Amino acid sequence: MDGEEENATELTEEPNCRTQPQPRPLHKHYKRRVWLAIGATSMAVILTTILGAYFGLHSRGSGTGLPSSPSPPSSSASPLGSGSPSTPLPVATLQASPPKSSFPAIQESFVSFAVELLFFPDFAGNHSSPNTFSDTLLNNIGNISGTKPYIRVGGNSQDLAIYDAALPTATKATWLQAPNMHPEDISIGPSFFEGYSSFPGTKFIHGFNMKNATNSAAGWQSLLDTVPVACKALEGRLLWWEYGNEPDVYPRPSSAWNDTSYVADWHNGTSAIQKELARACPNMASGNEYGYVGPSLLGTNKLLPVRLYQGGLNDNGVIKQDTMHHYMGDAMSPGVNLQRGLMNHTAVASKLAGIATEITNLNNPSLINPSDPRTQIPFTLDEANSFLNGNSGPPNFLNVFGSALWTVDYMLWCATIGLSRVHMQQGTGFLYNSWEPVPTPKTGISTLPPFYGNIMVASMLGDITEAVPHIINIPLDDLGDLVSAYACYVNGNMLVRVAVIDLHEYNVTSTAPRGHRNYTFSIPSALNIADGSQVGVQRLLAAGSDVRYGMTWDGWSYAYELNEGHPVRMQNVTTGETVKVNGDLVTVELEDSSAAILNFT
Repeated sequence: MDGEEENATELTEEPNCRTQPQPRPLHKHYKRRVWLAIGATSMAVILTTILGAYFGLHSRGSGTGLPSSPSPPSSSASPLGSGSPSTPLPVATLQASPPKSSFPAIQESFVSFAVELLFFPDFAGNHSSPNTFSDTLLNNIGNISGTKPYIRVGGNSQDLAIYDAALPTATKATWLQAPNMHPEDISIGPSFFEGYSSFPGTKFIHGFNMKNATNSAAGWQSLLDTVPVACKALEGRLLWWEYGNEPDVYPRPSSAWNDTSYVADWHNGTSAIQKELARACPNMASGNEYGYVGPSLLGTNKLLPVRLYQGGLNDNGVIKQDTMHHYMGDAMSPGVNLQRGLMNHTAVASKLAGIATEITNLNNPSLINPSDPRTQIPFTLDEANSFLNGNSGPPNFLNVFGSALWTVDYMLWCATIGLSRVHMQQGTGFLYNSWEPVPTPKTGISTLPPFYGNIMVASMLGDITEAVPHIINIPLDDLGDLVSAYACYVNGNMLVRVAVIDLHEYNVTSTAPRGHRNYTFSIPSALNIADGSQVGVQRLLAAGSDVRYGMTWDGWSYAYELNEGHPVRMQNVTTGETVKVNGDLVTVELEDSSAAILNFT
């Protein structure tokens, strides 16, 4: 940004905590205001060069423009309740118990992440300089979920990476020139694997390069050379291995790359990996310590999952979880915007319909786990996020508070269709990141809006190690596309939480009053929730769907600027809020572009 601008911002803090610029909250639960004018350039690290779009990773995420500074509040901004309420909404009925599901249960670390292999050193660091900010954020989720998020290290760069034992740096890439601006090749050195020790208690999925291993002698040798280094770094930290990323979109003719040839190459490569493991890390070469995720397809293009399993993909039982990849669409699609593309429950459900169908088709252990046909392996998304080609999308789209609300709706819907875990994709400079681990030419180290969605999802599911949650969608068809709700049950039929997400877009720059609605739920008597009971409320809040800073979950900020990602209680946000059960009804009021959890226990 050329020159400097003065921006009125609000500073809110707990005693003895550093302050963070925040936009003025427009919610009644904000209480205290202190104003200070500061230069925009003092708010974050802003460099002058422009980061090129990060390559074929489906152009996953490098963005456009600098982060916007928080806007000064409008003098006409109204608190909750001053706007005109909408027509009374229909009452939604909660179920006395969730329907029985034939799908595998939600697994620990449901909220997990995937890191593009090329950028893993940025997120993790190394022995001498581990990235403690990343670890702090992972711990924040783990403290709620019972286990830290699992991390899958892979992606498109996984299938470009060649191991170089003499490389003095963690990674090295040769970049193509504009307009492509993506790596032509990538080398990884021994220090790359130091990052696996940066996050104590975290389990990892490490991705091996299948594309090069099946295409050249050098690629095959690199695969064999990588195994000993990877296994020694991952002893005690490995979840599973992965062989190949999105092989269904390898640029190969169908005559040479089809279901049959893929299955043959899969078995050839994984057998070679197992032999190398037996030499270097024998305790990781068999039994419960040896296994893979797969087949890691982007879609149903050249390769079809059902046909792969019918062709013997998992006849030997080494695939321990069936994995798929998913994105909502392409940010370059005409007309895409925040309300239609992300803050829209119908869009979420329809875009995940193909995944739901695939899960149903594969929910047959005799098909996908024939060596143990009584055990159904779980279904996961080991790479997912909002939109591909995020660097070319419209402004205020992938990196604003609306994406946090989308994250909640998306991940909870995933839980309803049979997915046991979701890994949200990350990479240095990607617009849809949950956090930025290192300074880039466009932003400083920072906690980004989707992280607050991750935290709310973790809170909705609770400690999975103590009670496995069962999430169901609460039908709100009469209310349209812009609201969604979910119920969480444990121990069979015990209702513990209800999440409500108001997806009506409200921009902080709007001069109109912020809308608000009362959402009412009817409680069946079988749930044994007495009239007059107090139901706790936790809120996901920000000044608008288009802001990038200043959001809170249950009054907590995880901003890097405040305490390097450690939770800081914000005094200007009401916490400990409750609503009373009135007969068999409970009502919660939400503003546009906000979400809440009702806690019944």
